[in-house]
Amino acid sequence: MSTNAVIDVCIGLILLYLILSLVCTTVNEVIAHAMSLRARTLASGIERLIDDNDLLKAFKQSGLIDTTRSVSKGLPSYVSSRAVAAALLNSISPDNPVPAVAEVLDAVKKLPDSNIRDVLLTSATHAGDNVTKLRDDISAWFDDAMDRLSGVYKRYMQWLSLAIGLLLAIGLNADTISVVNSLWGDATLRAGLVQLADKATADNASLDTLSQTLRRLPAIEANLRPFPVGWPALMGHTDETWQTSLAALAAKIVGLLITGLAISLGAPFWFDLLSKFMNVRATGNKPDKAPAEPQVIPAAAYLTKVAELVPALDVSGRPRQTPDDGQPHVAALAQVNDQVQIRR
Repeated sequence: MSTNAVIDVCIGLILLYLILSLVCTTVNEVIAHAMSLRARTLASGIERLIDDNDLLKAFKQSGLIDTTRSVSKGLPSYVSSRAVAAALLNSISPDNPVPAVAEVLDAVKKLPDSNIRDVLLTSATHAGDNVTKLRDDISAWFDDAMDRLSGVYKRYMQWLSLAIGLLLAIGLNADTISVVNSLWGDATLRAGLVQLADKATADNASLDTLSQTLRRLPAIEANLRPFPVGWPALMGHTDETWQTSLAALAAKIVGLLITGLAISLGAPFWFDLLSKFMNVRATGNKPDKAPAEPQVIPAAAYLTKVAELVPALDVSGRPRQTPDDGQPHVAALAQVNDQVQIRR
């Protein structure tokens, strides 16, 4: 099997992962929006940051935060750090909309022991008499906390992607091992999938355009049709060998797990990898270097050229010195004849 065949098998497999990853991304977005996962994660994070119940209640009732909830018609998915800082200061001193640092410090000292009390005490102490610096310190603290919370949200989404990927792999019978075997033994199938991959990575194609295309169910079905996936009763493929033995069943489970894990890596990863493989395939093997053309010179200049290229011969072509074996430099002269030709 040639190198191009191996590359074609990889391209077909990567294309399958790309299509299923795009489907997984779409399902993720629907679930995240329906369940308000981002907003719930933000609300849970704020509740852990402001771990004083009375202060948290006053914070939520603050005009800055309540307005954000009203605009979002529920839990907001984003709150600016400056709004959080202003709402916290107003919640500490509700009777004074613009409290001085000393007033904030006195009010914070009256709070029960909590993490938010320590944060506010540290910020107020470092701010001195500068209210603006106090707000900036609280804003920076909240931004750092949101960076960590973003990491938590990404991990949630990765677990969700893994779960959806496994469900897609099982539902579509997208067995990586079975797909590789089918691609390895069917050159026509490989060629068709390479053409499809070439369209997917064309100069004017992008991951966004592919994602928009695959949002339509007929487009998903059309792109998956060439692949050897699907259960026999639904897609007409024969893939029942996994029922014959425990080893075949284990291979089926491993193949489905590999597909689920691959889908969880995300469409951007597979799109970039597919583009790289297509570039490698388009480059191909480097052609052999063509031999240099011999130099054509007049007959009169031949002996002079011989003397230049082979110092062991004089201008007449006779050896200046005899080598150890007593024979003239015949090989060197033959090399000269390969480099120059006499013009007749």
